[in-house]
Amino acid sequence: MKNSKHIFIFIFCLIMLLSSCATTLNVKVTRPAELDLNGAQTIAVLPIKPYEYYEIRESARGVEVFVGVFFELFDRVGPEEKRCIDKLQYEIERGLMDSPYIDLVSATAVSNAIKNNTSNPADVYLTGEITRFDIFDNKNERRIKVKDGDKETGEKPEYKKIVEFSRSIRLNFRYQIVDSVTGKIISFDRVELYANSGYKEDPRDLPSGYSMIEYDLSTTARKILRELQPYVVIKSITLMEDKTKNPDFKAADKLAKDGYLKDAYEKFSSIYQDIDMIEAGYNAAMLQMALGNLSEAERQMSDLYNKHPSTKTLSGLNDIKNEIAQAKKLKSQTEFSDVLDVDF
Repeated sequence: MKNSKHIFIFIFCLIMLLSSCATTLNVKVTRPAELDLNGAQTIAVLPIKPYEYYEIRESARGVEVFVGVFFELFDRVGPEEKRCIDKLQYEIERGLMDSPYIDLVSATAVSNAIKNNTSNPADVYLTGEITRFDIFDNKNERRIKVKDGDKETGEKPEYKKIVEFSRSIRLNFRYQIVDSVTGKIISFDRVELYANSGYKEDPRDLPSGYSMIEYDLSTTARKILRELQPYVVIKSITLMEDKTKNPDFKAADKLAKDGYLKDAYEKFSSIYQDIDMIEAGYNAAMLQMALGNLSEAERQMSDLYNKHPSTKTLSGLNDIKNEIAQAKKLKSQTEFSDVLDVDF
């Protein structure tokens, strides 16, 4: 009975804790590209250079430059490295192929334009090279005790030799975004990937080097794509709780939880106007942000902060102002495309 009582108390406390959690709304937000591509409308992803062809080239500024090596035939490349290069190339091109913000141009079209001295179809290039590619297999031998010795009888302990195998891979990649007209490097960055398989008793159980960093290659491609074009993220908006247990507030909060954001806004706004409840005013302004009405959200949160200055209302106001800045930057980047609105 005593244990049952303790379990009941624990469950009750857990329910109360969960029921008192603030409501959090997850909304999709389109972020601007991380790089300024100077209004570029077309881009080409040029062949990635394998490690076999890697040479160190440095400019006077100490920035490694590899602009004039786009169209060599890279015949000397191992199968594992080729899979890694193909994965990177494919993920980047796939991410740009259906982009509403920038058009993907084939590397062949760029190569032909340069060879024939005709108009270049790409405003910017993305080019890269592998600066290190190593796969190491390691063999480790160790002893484990399988039987203790006996001092009285003089019996010695018995050991068993264990042979273990492991594999590690290291891939270093550097890439740059180049303005095709001026030859200016817009951006330059490096990525270093490393993975270890851990020990296996049978070398045939070791994974391929490619499979060990396949996910990291996809992550690298997504990072590069975020630099080149706007991208969607999930933004969490946390509403304020009601300490007074107001029934109207509870109803408004449930509407927000159920996804009826406009109806929830109307109810929170009505509560704030009727009884000047800070939490309701805050939630109303944040719901305007969630609905994509950024100017109205800023106006309402500004009024709330002026009337009820606090860390919370200031934080909410700064959050809204940041969204407005992001939206302005997004619109400036997409003025040449059909997608001009903030996707809240």
